[in-house]
Amino acid sequence: MGNIFDFFNYNKPGPGVPKDEPPKPRIVVFFQIYFDKFWDLMKLNLMFSFFNIPALILVYFLFSLFFSSVKSSLTEDGTFFSLVLFTSISSVFLSVPVITTGPSQAGFTFVLRNFSRREHVFLMSDFKENIGKNFKQALAICMIDFFVVLFLLVDIYICINSGMDRLLAYLMIYIIIFVLILFLMMHLYIYPMLVTFELSIKHIYKNALIFAIAKFIPNLGILLLCFAISALPFLIYLPAAILLFPIITLSTVGFITNFYAFPTLEKYMIKKE
Repeated sequence: MGNIFDFFNYNKPGPGVPKDEPPKPRIVVFFQIYFDKFWDLMKLNLMFSFFNIPALILVYFLFSLFFSSVKSSLTEDGTFFSLVLFTSISSVFLSVPVITTGPSQAGFTFVLRNFSRREHVFLMSDFKENIGKNFKQALAICMIDFFVVLFLLVDIYICINSGMDRLLAYLMIYIIIFVLILFLMMHLYIYPMLVTFELSIKHIYKNALIFAIAKFIPNLGILLLCFAISALPFLIYLPAAILLFPIITLSTVGFITNFYAFPTLEKYMIKKE
């Protein structure tokens, strides 16, 4: 006897719904999967947070050093400038994590990709298996990401301390922030491609850049949504935000980005093969 639970029976062939039933809106499908997998998303979030502790520590010290340097280099009339700079860069990195412990990001992404496609996944074993399976490339990606981010932050610091006109400094810094945002958009696609296709790192970054530019406006919308989910709780009630971040925030943002990005990969890469 068919019922709604047959839809989630991974042993049955087909999509689990009648052929003549019209497809549901993507937003409805998103919330169906999200609430069905909510407890698994919490467990995945905790696992990812644990494996990602080294990256979180690294990001903390990197940004502490950067912003203390920026603050010490600005006069009192640069306070507003410093605040704008801090808010802009923080929004970039709260939207989608860029500096992560790469192999754990690969395992994290594989599970979320399967959730978004309603494909069967063994939470712990598939997470660990894809850490090992993608270890070398994921580690290389996280190192590339770290040095790119470090390079761009150093560029910002140089702009501030170069003695150039303040207006020109603003212009240069926001060009760099735009590059950071574009780089962040690439990360909507980098790890999903890593765990789905056998590609060189060069081709992963090349394809990700193409998708980041070609779908710039919807990518920006997703980043703003992820920023709101990640950052607003810190502005509303800090203790709750600190509690939610390692429990559900990261996997919620990750599920949103995978649910959003994979249809693009399917359309332009899988169906083209």
